[in-house]
Amino acid sequence: MNATSRSTPDVVVVGARCAGAATAMLLARAGLRVLAVDRGSYGSDTLSTHALMRAGVLQLKRWGLLETLEQAGTPTVRRTAFHYGEEEIGVDIEPRDGIEGLYAPRRTVLDALLVDAARDAGVEVRYGVRCSGLLREGDRVSGVVLQDRDGIETRVDARIVIGADGIRSTVARLVEACLLYTSD
Repeated sequence: MNATSRSTPDVVVVGARCAGAATAMLLARAGLRVLAVDRGSYGSDTLSTHALMRAGVLQLKRWGLLETLEQAGTPTVRRTAFHYGEEEIGVDIEPRDGIEGLYAPRRTVLDALLVDAARDAGVEVRYGVRCSGLLREGDRVSGVVLQDRDGIETRVDARIVIGADGIRSTVARLVEACLLYTSD
């Protein structure tokens, strides 16, 4: 059974974890109508964590989200160590730019924080939905085909489609994006 979306978003973001939720939030804050979809469920864990360096922590502060991250119990990292064989070099994280230290939140905390901020900005977020295809007008992507857990497909037109769906991105595969490898 095919269904058509009731409202047409300006942007569909495929993937509603840290990258997709942050992108969706910023686009909505800029005044765009945004739909973010994710095949997982809200707050689900993943085998990843993010050690946020100063630039990432500054972004959370600029977006008004750092205090919420701290209130969620994420400890401030004020010292780190680098290991080179048997040698360990300790490095103090000095407060700078209004940032007391660095953070390494669990993904259950970071992803939920960002998706909540996206919703607060007006993003419609749908979980349990995967991108099963792309709509096209000539060579241009003009929307997505979404499939829920019951196999029901929905076509959603959008001016912009963003693939933030990870290393095995369905969107990248469907547009036949090339992989670039560099060696330094």
